[in-house]
Amino acid sequence: MTADHRPGRDFIVEVPAPAVEFNEVYRNFVGSAGYFVANNIYSRLVVFDTGSPAAYPDLAEHWEMAPDARTLRFQLNRNARWHDGEPVTAEDVAYTHLTALAHGYHAASFLHDVQDIEVLGPHELRYVLRRPNAGFLAQLGNLVFAHILPKHLYEGTDWATNPYNQQPVGSGPFRFVEHVPGERVVLEAWDGYWGPRPQIDRVILDIEPDLDEAVRKVADGRAHYLVQDVLTFPRLHLAEGSTTASVWRKRGPGVAVLSFNHTQDRWRDRRARAAVAHAVDRRRLVPLADPGWSEPYAHYLPRSVDWAFAEDATAPAHDPAEAVRLLDAAGITSAGRLPALRLAYMKTFTGHAGIAAAVAEDLRAVGLEVDVVGLDSPTWARQVGRDADFDLTISGGNMIPDPEITASRFETGGGRNHARLSDPEADACYAAARATTDRNERGEHYRELQRVWARNVDWVPLFWYAAYYLRSDSFFGWPDQVGFRVPFWHWGRIRPVN
Repeated sequence: MTADHRPGRDFIVEVPAPAVEFNEVYRNFVGSAGYFVANNIYSRLVVFDTGSPAAYPDLAEHWEMAPDARTLRFQLNRNARWHDGEPVTAEDVAYTHLTALAHGYHAASFLHDVQDIEVLGPHELRYVLRRPNAGFLAQLGNLVFAHILPKHLYEGTDWATNPYNQQPVGSGPFRFVEHVPGERVVLEAWDGYWGPRPQIDRVILDIEPDLDEAVRKVADGRAHYLVQDVLTFPRLHLAEGSTTASVWRKRGPGVAVLSFNHTQDRWRDRRARAAVAHAVDRRRLVPLADPGWSEPYAHYLPRSVDWAFAEDATAPAHDPAEAVRLLDAAGITSAGRLPALRLAYMKTFTGHAGIAAAVAEDLRAVGLEVDVVGLDSPTWARQVGRDADFDLTISGGNMIPDPEITASRFETGGGRNHARLSDPEADACYAAARATTDRNERGEHYRELQRVWARNVDWVPLFWYAAYYLRSDSFFGWPDQVGFRVPFWHWGRIRPVN
């Protein structure tokens, strides 16, 4: 932490993982300091928080979707400027997203339906989709991928080596000041911001790999916020009794899931996948649950997406005898001793460690050897995302407020589909849901999607987790306090209480 910390005007955020770079449109390091820096330096067209189904303006001050759900027109804020003073234009937007699509960069994970982006004027553009997608706006406002980059600093360069990945120039409420690798990243409020100016002077991201110590720093007042996924139910006791900070909690936006490496022959047999599902004993996960907020879970979407939730779609029930029978029938165990299965999870999501350990015990109980491997974000991106070097994974992610968000994970060719799942029945459900703007009809297609996942055992739901936010009582402007008009990772509305 910097020596010249200014109480009351500095906002100190505890982050467990150091920054690699700050261009998350190019590639993604979930939960790293770079992830949170990018979210506060850059702007996007629209934003939303999982606490609200509505999208809110960012660079776009007005938008509309055509009745056929194939075109969206955006009008940009004419006052938006880059931190170097250059105007933000429709050319920046089109360049960023079309380049990401052309090269398969991280942003392409959610832009896969874009056929073209037409610049209609300096501050007006139209997205043309290759097929109807009534849920496209939810994709466009989802988390970090959709940042807009400055065309005048990136065009004609190799994004892999562009120096502005490390010295970012954005158009958001904070500008980049300093990065001391492994120690801190410092941002400061930008006086030229075209939106409401932040009422804090600086954001200091303090890199604290000791997760218990990160909680303690916020609880005892040395810091002001703990990024999501660090505070889990087993760690809540460290925040109890704090006189300077409070825990705000809510039902999480997604479900922890067990995925198969569908490139492997063994998992192409439904019997093998069903055997694994039958081996899972969710009672082992009860000690990880916070009653009323999280729970072992066998459904395929959170109940909170009530307009699309299928009550009748559940994973196969715990039945170890059936698991043993199916493993033998599929030739998994009858062929003799197997090498240990590699079950990977991302260490950033600390709650997944306990889930992975419990699932490994369940699989050992039916005769499968399992090695549990916790990976940091860059290693996960390389070994799991790029190389498919795993047998099974535990992962999580947003599934609300629109199930369209799940397509990047579970649709054939999805940009985040690390399991390489390809199920034509599921793909047909996605296509049907996109093709109508009637939410009731979309909901029925998504309910059928969940039934397909359950019937084909494409993946296995395990745990509906809670989201915990440990935050200082000395600041105001959290998403729940401003009507969820900003996402949980955006600190532009934070202000000192006094």
